[in-house]
Amino acid sequence: MSRGRKERWEDLFLTFAFGSVVAAIAALIIELIASTVLLDPLVREYELLALDPSVPSYVMVIIIAPLVEEYVKALGVKRHARHMWRPRNGLIFGAAVGLGFAATENFLYEGTAYLEQGLEALAALAVMRSFSSTLMHASASSIAGYGIARSKTYGGPWWHYLAAAVLMHAAFNLFASFGELFSDTYGEVAGSIGLMFSIMLVLVVLLFIRSRLRGYHA
Repeated sequence: MSRGRKERWEDLFLTFAFGSVVAAIAALIIELIASTVLLDPLVREYELLALDPSVPSYVMVIIIAPLVEEYVKALGVKRHARHMWRPRNGLIFGAAVGLGFAATENFLYEGTAYLEQGLEALAALAVMRSFSSTLMHASASSIAGYGIARSKTYGGPWWHYLAAAVLMHAAFNLFASFGELFSDTYGEVAGSIGLMFSIMLVLVVLLFIRSRLRGYHA
């Protein structure tokens, strides 16, 4: 009976809203506090390694930001755990909260690009983030969501799935910094290499998600 059921649109919308409002605001506040403690001046996380290649920069980009953002997104999935009856649900709810978070993050980044560099910069950034950061947030939180739903269905811990999501996010942030980090060595091609690795990482995770969606126990 349960295999024929579908996730309710109302629940998915509420999960999306949690990601775009609650998770985004919570992550912003925590990261602002961490940035104030670790770094001065405050800059966007993808630029930290280029502007300040120090231990605090690495901690902020590779540990704090991924850990904070994936945890607060996972809370959105946990909030709707009562609506889950199989692991597949966690993938869907995880994607919803991740897309909501990405929507707010994109608005902030793209709005800044427009104010600083104009419409052309906004359009270029919007296209790039649509195929990189947006899919990263959706796929990473899907991994954590899958673990939450699987834990609810079959029992057992789900923290290792959250750890996998954090590791994916951390790797993505590192790849996204290649353009600034290795520009002196590889020139403009460094950014393209980083973007390529970022997209490849997301595609691998999306293939995993697709296999789980089609699996017998999904």
